[in-house]
Amino acid sequence: MLWYVVLMTQSTIPLEVRQALKLSPRQRVSCEVSLDGTAVLPPVPQLDELFGSVKLGKPVASTQDEKRAARNAIPQEASTEGQR
Repeated sequence: MLWYVVLMTQSTIPLEVRQALKLSPRQRVSCEVSLDGTAVLPPVPQLDELFGSVKLGKPVASTQDEKRAARNAIPQEASTEGQR
C-alpha cells in the first residue's frame, strides 16, 4: 500500500538530494510514503511540460472561431442578466 501526501509547505531540500532527484530550485514535489517507511519525492510537472499530453476527440476551434463565439455570447448573457 502506498500513501500519497500533498504538503503545502516550503521545505529546503539539501543540494546533494536535489541533484540526486534531478530537481531544480523551487521545483514542487509530491511525497509518496509506503507502509515500510520509505519515501519518494517525485517532481510535480510544470504546466508547460503537460502541453500536448491530452488528445482531444474533436478538432480544436481556431482563435477566430473562439472570438466569434465570445462576441455572440456576450449580448445573450447580458440580455438574461436582469431576468435572474
